[in-house]
Amino acid sequence: MPNKLENKTIFLTGACGGLGSALALELCQGQADVIISDKNPRSLNIMCDKIVKQGGKEPMVYPMDLVGATPDDFYQLSKTVDENIGKLDALVHTAAEFSGLTEFSHYEATRWLQEMQINLNSPVFLTQALLPLLKKSHGSIIFTTENLDTVAKAYWAAYGVTKAGINHFASILEQEMEDFNVSVNTLCPQPMKTQLRAKAWPAETGTNLAQPETVVKKYLELLKMTIGR
Repeated sequence: MPNKLENKTIFLTGACGGLGSALALELCQGQADVIISDKNPRSLNIMCDKIVKQGGKEPMVYPMDLVGATPDDFYQLSKTVDENIGKLDALVHTAAEFSGLTEFSHYEATRWLQEMQINLNSPVFLTQALLPLLKKSHGSIIFTTENLDTVAKAYWAAYGVTKAGINHFASILEQEMEDFNVSVNTLCPQPMKTQLRAKAWPAETGTNLAQPETVVKKYLELLKMTIGR
């Protein structure tokens, strides 16, 4: 049976997080050409070494701190991918910023703006910059979201707002991309044992939580169905 992800070029944000690192490893073991991105160059290099050590195809590394990234930075990224690789088959967003549950009256403005930048503004403008390449390949875009019933409750503040915003944006973009055969989807992972979840439920034992290595199978299945459809 042919490997539908082999030699497909996939840009992955949040590649050093719990979900992102598990997905990066699976994609590289499937012989995809993966561009892993995160804010810490050292962590990316460690991740790269781990992938190669475990038999995966060596990924390309593109450090980017989404907090300070501008639309111009994203267009420079698109230009770099185009000039050095010539194509992009998929864009997967797993980068996330969550500082914990807080009553809004005590929410610092700097924290609000940072979560908006990483969770909403950056994925929107990164997607915009890479759309020309994704249109050429009839590519796939996956946004990682949350259970909106959960994050619409008290104390979720900026994180909840950004996840609702991403869902709304993805719905709009999906309609706009129909004529270009670009697939736009959201994935809401089941509760996972990650550092991000521990910030919201620090007393949770984790015994009933899924491991990221299990959850990424849904991403792989969706990519196989939607790339170049």
